[in-house]
Amino acid sequence: MLGERVEYVVRVDDRGRIVIPSEVRRALNIGRAVRLRVEGKALILEPIQDPLEELSKLVRRVSVKASEAPWMLSTIASRKLAEEGEGGDGERGPARVN
Repeated sequence: MLGERVEYVVRVDDRGRIVIPSEVRRALNIGRAVRLRVEGKALILEPIQDPLEELSKLVRRVSVKASEAPWMLSTIASRKLAEEGEGGDGERGPARVN
């Protein structure tokens, strides 16, 4: 499907919604967000990464309640920064400023 031209006729419901066929969603790796662009009289849909999904990848799940142990969050964050700063190649990351 990728690289070839494929056309579908889809219906628009009363609320302006359309359904993107599942084989298209799979082939283009469409998740929960697309960019809609208008070019002349054409609608262009482009797959994008959902900002909330991207953010959730950055958030590390911890079993600490911030209200009960705020110092623990700082310790976890510092440890994670140190791990990422090493980068596995022996080089240190940017200096921390307190």
